[in-house]
Amino acid sequence: MFTQIITPTEKSIILEVPEELRGKTIEITMNDIGENGQKRFSSVEEVLSHFTAIRLDTKGWKFNRDEANER
Repeated sequence: MFTQIITPTEKSIILEVPEELRGKTIEITMNDIGENGQKRFSSVEEVLSHFTAIRLDTKGWKFNRDEANER
């Protein structure tokens, strides 16, 4: 993955594609990262796509308070 943050001063920009991405299908996305440099996400799915932690399916799972408090 390749990320570059720029502040365009003109309507058009020229992108140089890194050598390792030449010949591959790539996606180019533009986002306003705001004044403080923090990226803004448009959906929950977009936020979750940036996390690489293990995801667990908790459907049907019940919390057992007594079991949790056993010593």
